[in-house]
Amino acid sequence: METSNEKSSIRRSASIDVTVEQMGGIDSTEVTFTPGVTILTGRNATNRTSFIRAIAGGLGGTAGTLKRNSKQGRVTLTIGENKYGRQYIRDGTRVRTEGNPYTDRSDLVDLFVCLLEDNPIRQAVRGNENLSEYLLAPVDTDELEQQIATFRSKRNQIDERLNEIERERKQLPSLENRQSELEAQLDDVNTALERARDELDTIDRSSTDDDQAESLLTELEETQIELERTESEIETQRSIREELAAELRSVRQSLSEMDVPEDQIPELTQEIDRLQVRESELSTMINELSTILSQNERVLEGNDSVVSELSRTVDPTDKLDPMGQRLECWTCGNDVKRQEIATQFEKIEELLETKRSERKALRETLSNQRNQYESLQSKVDDHRELLDQKAKLEEELTRRSESIEELRSTAAGHRDEIAELQSELEPIDAISDDDLSAYERLSELEYERGQLEQQLSETKTEISEIEYQVSKSDDLEARRETIIDRIESLRSRVDDLERSVIESFNTHMAEVLERLAYEKVERVWIERLVTDNETRFELHIVRTDDDGTVYEDSVTHLSESEREVIGLIVALAGYLTHEVHDHVPLLLLDSLEAIDSERIGTLVDYLQRYTDYFVLALLHEDAEELPETYDRIDAGTSLV
Repeated sequence: METSNEKSSIRRSASIDVTVEQMGGIDSTEVTFTPGVTILTGRNATNRTSFIRAIAGGLGGTAGTLKRNSKQGRVTLTIGENKYGRQYIRDGTRVRTEGNPYTDRSDLVDLFVCLLEDNPIRQAVRGNENLSEYLLAPVDTDELEQQIATFRSKRNQIDERLNEIERERKQLPSLENRQSELEAQLDDVNTALERARDELDTIDRSSTDDDQAESLLTELEETQIELERTESEIETQRSIREELAAELRSVRQSLSEMDVPEDQIPELTQEIDRLQVRESELSTMINELSTILSQNERVLEGNDSVVSELSRTVDPTDKLDPMGQRLECWTCGNDVKRQEIATQFEKIEELLETKRSERKALRETLSNQRNQYESLQSKVDDHRELLDQKAKLEEELTRRSESIEELRSTAAGHRDEIAELQSELEPIDAISDDDLSAYERLSELEYERGQLEQQLSETKTEISEIEYQVSKSDDLEARRETIIDRIESLRSRVDDLERSVIESFNTHMAEVLERLAYEKVERVWIERLVTDNETRFELHIVRTDDDGTVYEDSVTHLSESEREVIGLIVALAGYLTHEVHDHVPLLLLDSLEAIDSERIGTLVDYLQRYTDYFVLALLHEDAEELPETYDRIDAGTSLV
């Protein structure tokens, strides 16, 4: 398919051949449009609306309707050597569409090209609904919103981890109390052990063997307890090390999958700065050119106050040849003919359109560059965070491994000592029965001490782990703040886009309303309201009563005809704001009964410069008031 530039070059000079079969109330018709304004004239119920709906369907919109009881219909748009269109096929109770429409931007066609009575924007104005969904539809904020959603997901993950750390931190007081209790119990057991040893010392030993056996047994019991404690600590450290190793493998895997061209960021930042400066320069130039254009337009239209102020002389012949009248050029101060101003007007108008196109292309480039920067910076931040996490995990893993090796060495020493003590006990005769109970009591106390020491060690380890996790909360908080800043930055860009749309809408609505010259409607404007990150566009109407008092009114207080006019103005402002003519070369209007013929003529004259093909449906009496240079098609004879 040809590019948009190729489309533009085609449509400026080509006619459009429209073929419609079995659509709406039309059996079959073929109509040709030439560039400019085409009026579908006729009374109501002459298929004008059906025909416009069919065209909208061929352009890519959803307005086309298959004729009742027909199994198949189609609409074809032939522009130069290219054909576009759709087939409508009845499939049971539903109608499916096939084909190659002019554009896949159905939102543009439905909202801003096909301005029929049921246009969503016109309906929203009638019902005083939130307009943001419709007016922002063409604004490409999807990628920004996706980035915002990604950062929010990361923020939520950090919040969950911080909440988990906080829950664990709240366990510290009870664990510290548990530690104190175990230490107190251990002190009691140690005291009991001292008493038990003292009791053994008072026992009358009959032989050297008894003393030696007692010493060896005591040492053996103590060594066995130490071995159990050491082996338990080894298992605890090994479990922790396995968790750390699994986390490290995951981090390394993530790092291996990341491609982070960090060196591109400075260059990209510099390019964004350059584009922003250029965009500001273009906006300033466009504003100045618009001011010049507006003033010159008032001169060319013959505004009496402006012309008299600038006129060098008062010559009766000026009325015969207004374009020959000599005026003071308000921009350079030279003495020039009005015709020369007209020539310059055309050049300025062309320059203005060129600069607007340049700014639009630059803004698209700037948006893409910003998106690329945000995406790249996000990857860099994630990469740095993973590197920091990897270093900490490796350090902790090394520390745990060294601790396990030390514990293993200690355990091996205990085993050797136990084996040696057991070998020394073998040749010694058993101790006397009188001493056995004392030794058993001592053994029980030694075992209890070992259990308490094991529990105390586990409690201290758990406290240490929680304290380690709590120490990471500062890093997580810092990361969270960075993510929040990124979300706010992206949200600010979305806000800027929305504000820009509102500003453009209000400007175009003011221009359209000024040309329609409604005496009691001073201003129509849209206010952007944001609540909980939800945007609402609220429509305001400023009116003047019979006494000249200016006041703000609600849409619900307007008459039906006034609401129709305001709805049409908002939709037309959307067509101009989003520069829909760059994507779709047609503008389709119907249901203009609420506007008098004089204002219809003013509106058509104003809008035709923004579209290559302007098709509107009018009653005969309204069409007669428009210039004869506009093409006319009699719906009663052509749309059957």
